[in-house]
Amino acid sequence: MTPAPTPTPAPAALRWGVLGATSYIATHLMPAIAGTPGCELTAVASRPGRTEQAATAGEPFGAAAHPDYASLLADPAVDAVYIALPNTDHVEWTVRALEAGKHVLVEKPMAMDEKGCARIEAAAEASSRTVMEAFMYRFHPQQARAAELLASGAIGELRVVRASFAFGIETGSGNIRLDPALGGGATWDVGCYAIDVPLFFFGQAPADVSARFSRRPGLGVDTSAVATMDFGRGRSAVVDYSIDYGPRAWYELQGTHGTITVRNAWAMSGEDGVITVLTADGIREETVPAANHYQLQVAHFAEAVRTGASALRVPLADSRRTARVGEALVASAAAGGTAVACGGDESTAPR
Repeated sequence: MTPAPTPTPAPAALRWGVLGATSYIATHLMPAIAGTPGCELTAVASRPGRTEQAATAGEPFGAAAHPDYASLLADPAVDAVYIALPNTDHVEWTVRALEAGKHVLVEKPMAMDEKGCARIEAAAEASSRTVMEAFMYRFHPQQARAAELLASGAIGELRVVRASFAFGIETGSGNIRLDPALGGGATWDVGCYAIDVPLFFFGQAPADVSARFSRRPGLGVDTSAVATMDFGRGRSAVVDYSIDYGPRAWYELQGTHGTITVRNAWAMSGEDGVITVLTADGIREETVPAANHYQLQVAHFAEAVRTGASALRVPLADSRRTARVGEALVASAAAGGTAVACGGDESTAPR
């Protein structure tokens, strides 16, 4: 009689901790982690003096509250951390988490300059841990569908990418996006997404960029921007982003024979995606069913950690490129809109 095969044991769950217990993270990221098969949310930490807030956020998921960030990183019951801190803290705490032996999924921007990304890359290599920037919009199926349509030749050769992301934030609201000391401003918030769209679809950094910023009276941060990017060979991008007005969340891929428009590029998890294709043959519209792209992002990252896969959907090279372009936009705006070189690089456009 042939013995029954020995069952393969299920892989141990990836145990997560979260640094930063904001209401947004508690509403979107924590449920995504807890709801992903093979993942557990085990710990949450807020800044010192706000342990009660961390406890309240973690309670629905059975997650322990830590009194500070360092305490969570020292917890042996945490394998991976999601970093949702102010922009100025991303590099420091990502490096510290990697040095503590944790895998890291860090909010965008990973860093506000390319040098910060390089520090993180070195720490990841030294620790043999996985790190990825949390550009959740890339995981919504509508982005894959837009890339598929482009690759199919539906609109010919890509020539121009237009992207816009905006929502209003009131002066005096206390929102950290208005605080220059915490890396506030439109560029390093909504701008990250609008900037990433052309970099993603062209698959490379532009040769140079030009930008003009607006600043709301009394604030020390940029609150609106319009920028152009030159990708060479007749290819370009125009992006605008703002925390002065909105809502606006849209991008368009202009090809030699038509356009692909993604109407709600940064859809929330319960919203369908709508894609319009316009060519000389007419207009057709597709609906991409709603998806929890936060959860898809967590699942992708967890699988990469388990398998040791290096093919991350948001590789470190992309994060360095986004940071480099953001730096150049800031430099261009400071110089009155003068073109600033970004160097370009080899194309890794989606196929």
